[in-house]
Amino acid sequence: MPCPMPFKKMLARLGIGSARVDTRLEHDTVRAGGDLRGLVHVQGGHTPQRIDRIDLHLMAQYLQRDNDRRSALNAVVRTFRVSPPFILQPREERELPFSLRIPTHTPITERGTPVWIKTALDIDNALNPEDSDRIHVLPHPSLQTVIDAVLQLGFQWKNSYCEAGSPLGRDEPFVQELEFHAGPEWKDPPRSLALLPFPHEDTLELILDLDRGPRGLTSLLEGTPLDGGRRQRLVLSSTDLSSGAGAVSALLGPRLRGGV
Repeated sequence: MPCPMPFKKMLARLGIGSARVDTRLEHDTVRAGGDLRGLVHVQGGHTPQRIDRIDLHLMAQYLQRDNDRRSALNAVVRTFRVSPPFILQPREERELPFSLRIPTHTPITERGTPVWIKTALDIDNALNPEDSDRIHVLPHPSLQTVIDAVLQLGFQWKNSYCEAGSPLGRDEPFVQELEFHAGPEWKDPPRSLALLPFPHEDTLELILDLDRGPRGLTSLLEGTPLDGGRRQRLVLSSTDLSSGAGAVSALLGPRLRGGV
């Protein structure tokens, strides 16, 4: 004998026989500032359910330092609304295409930072099903030019990660650091370089920290002021960046060698 409808609704509220969601990406690699396309596949459960909304959350993991301990936390970089409310009938299937503009300040994933898309269904009076899909985020063209310039100067890119800190005018609770070590062809100090990029509409702001010790990004941003010494602030214009890696390396080189 089939289950009475009220019992099916009770099970659906517990997540049993409820709607399911699966996000299918066209590609799992995207460049910061570019578009990520795909579709959200939703399948109905055993009973009609009201879907209040479907959101895609662009997520990133960052590190929180507490003395000598570090813990991994998750943050929402941007939320995208995919669908307004609708009623999903039993066994009904829907495919909702999407195209998302990935923000230019999205952390890049090369050498260590996890970034993913979390799909969340908000279902009235029920457990909300979710789906997660890892993505590979390439540097924005402006940041790629800077990375190429640093490599041209003889540094080797070691890792990148996000850590709790003030993001200079944005809402995320973290900043991303790109760490470089001097290669054998680099004869002058510094021996290491921490680069923090802060993209703006027409410029790319960089904080450069030379031979930084294990202090953490929070102390880096909240500690001694930027004074032209071992910590440098450099703002690159769109003209600087469009001139290519060679031109940017010519701007970076004197600062890394202790000039102004």
